[in-house]
Amino acid sequence: MDSILVLIEHRAGRAKAISLEALSLGQKLSDELGKPLKAVVIGKESDALAAAASVQAPEVLVAAADEFADYTPETYCHVLSEIVRRQSPYLLLMGHTYQAIDFAPRLAATLDRGFIPNCIDCRCEAGRPLFFRQVFAGKLTLQVGCKGEPPYLASVQQGAFGGQEVTSVQGAKVLRLDVPMPVQLVRRKVLEVFREAEGKVDLSQADIIVAGGRGLGNKEKFQIVLDLAKALGAAVGASRPVTDGGWLPKEHQIGSSGQTVSPKLYIACGISGAIQHTVGMVNSGCIVAINKDPNAPIFSIADYAIVGDVFKVVPVLTELAQEIRK
Repeated sequence: MDSILVLIEHRAGRAKAISLEALSLGQKLSDELGKPLKAVVIGKESDALAAAASVQAPEVLVAAADEFADYTPETYCHVLSEIVRRQSPYLLLMGHTYQAIDFAPRLAATLDRGFIPNCIDCRCEAGRPLFFRQVFAGKLTLQVGCKGEPPYLASVQQGAFGGQEVTSVQGAKVLRLDVPMPVQLVRRKVLEVFREAEGKVDLSQADIIVAGGRGLGNKEKFQIVLDLAKALGAAVGASRPVTDGGWLPKEHQIGSSGQTVSPKLYIACGISGAIQHTVGMVNSGCIVAINKDPNAPIFSIADYAIVGDVFKVVPVLTELAQEIRK
């Protein structure tokens, strides 16, 4: 019961960004609990993924076989339960994705252990991890402890732990595991993979986001946010009133009922800072807030606060950005 395992979820031969966030938490807990960190890769041709994971984890466990080419819940539950049996880990971490939601509860039931989903923070108390997760659209934050014997299972919320904070390691070891797949467990076959629609907005991958809120007034005035985003080469985000009002499509919404992001730079224009919005961007690297209300809640989490008229401040920032890019 001495290691921390982090599952590396992947698509088209590339690790997902949320797996780096899980690794970031894994590194933190490894240091605080004094337990070794190991990454887990499941797939068919996993050499490239194993090499990539070895940059952030001292040891990488690879389960590769033709049967693991496509994800199925039966495959992942069988492989991970076997790895847990062999490794006897203290904790298994993963990203909170649709894939994890699909197999993790089943895995927890197979192992007869609890599963703590969608965690936004974690700290160690009395030598045990204490996880934090939000309920009721971010209105309440629960502290969830690990009860009983390890292993413990937990998933991390997208954007809650900065993937850019992962520390590189040297001389990592790659261990290949032979995990036979029983024929009776092969119950489904992937016939076709449907790709996401072209142009779909994935704000979780953006380095810079310029977001606007109700303070912009209307759809026409929101154009200043689009102009600043273009000048900075940034993605465009919004609070819920903006998307509810039809100023932007719903996929641009950030917050408890939208996307969770952690860009290097987040510029909030005319956003008051309601908890439903801030839970989706509070872990951004640098937060710049622009609002005419000096008591706006957004200023309590901002690294830089600009108290002023958004219609005077933003055009100046846009002009400066355009000059710099020339």
